[in-house]
Amino acid sequence: MSEQQTGAQDGDRRKSSAEGASHQFTARLFGPFQIWRDDDPLNGAAELGRASARTLLKWFLLNPGVHVESLELCELLWPDRRSRSNPNRLHVTLHYLRYLLEPNLAARQPSTFIRSDGKGRYWFDLADCWWTDVAEVERLFAEGRDAEANGDIETAIMSCEVLLDYYNRTFLPENLFDKAFDSSRTAYEVAHRETESRLLRLYLIHDLTHKALQIAWSVLERDPYSEDASTAIAEVNLLQGNVLAARTQLANYLETIHRELGVDPSPATRQLWERIERAG
Repeated sequence: MSEQQTGAQDGDRRKSSAEGASHQFTARLFGPFQIWRDDDPLNGAAELGRASARTLLKWFLLNPGVHVESLELCELLWPDRRSRSNPNRLHVTLHYLRYLLEPNLAARQPSTFIRSDGKGRYWFDLADCWWTDVAEVERLFAEGRDAEANGDIETAIMSCEVLLDYYNRTFLPENLFDKAFDSSRTAYEVAHRETESRLLRLYLIHDLTHKALQIAWSVLERDPYSEDASTAIAEVNLLQGNVLAARTQLANYLETIHRELGVDPSPATRQLWERIERAG
């Protein structure tokens, strides 16, 4: 490739980046998928009416900077439809997305966001133009973990509370059975449970017993086998001097896991039971 051609391509990239950077994008994937360019909602755009375009944009936003082969994208978008036409369908889908995000792109002008190495590998560049709730969730999770490690309980609690607000909105509810998002959904479910357990622990450390009970009962509605929730309720009852309620709560939990799961309590739960017995 000549220096003149290289210079022309660099100029195209700078021009494209300047256009993309002139707008700020917002995307929410917890709760129904929503996207804005500046203050203008894009959900009603014709380009996003295509299921493949919506799926691909969501996947890109979940995996910024990840290089992926075109064939992998085809399998992601059309897992049950192996066809020689899929590469062409992918090309059309990418075309729709490019012009959704940057409607003033000139013909053959490279996109700021949807990048390619020219050899069939693609990736999504946020280009410092995007705020996404999934990135915010990652930031809050790290912030809460680090704050707890540093003994900053108030900041840790605040981060976890905001995190739970996101998790409770449900990740991409319109794609519950879409395998393209299975790994992300599983990771968020694990992080959700970990955040609830962390928040329960922090509430008890900070003597926020009312909030601890709210979280614990909410968890038990979804997971009646939750050790963290069951022991937290018993712990709060014990702290409040209600030994009978603490014993009843923990006894019911122990009976349930023995009868239905065939498992024994953890050492920490056995120690709590011994404390309750001594208090009674």
